Amino acid sequence: MDEEIKKLLEKNLELNEEIYHMVRDLKNYIFWQRIWSVFKVLIIVVPLIIGFIYLPPLIKDMFTGYQSLLGENANGLGGDLFKNGIGGYQDLLK
Repeated sequence: MDEEIKKLLEKNLELNEEIYHMVRDLKNYIFWQRIWSVFKVLIIVVPLIIGFIYLPPLIKDMFTGYQSLLGENANGLGGDLFKNGIGGYQDLLK
């Protein structure tokens, strides 16, 4: 009887060690997946924030340059559409 219990305990110990190694590997995998998911979100969000900060002045300069090419009245090119800053978009960029 004691011999059988000893064999069962040894087998139980081997299985527990195997489970421990699998759980350790799984924990490592989950850790790196979390880091990768944060990195993917940053790849998307950071350029959007930078674009939101830096693009409005550039677009404003582009519209003022384009408006200066059209002149004050912009005759023959849509008239009222271009008189007040390309359909009023410049007011949004101020």
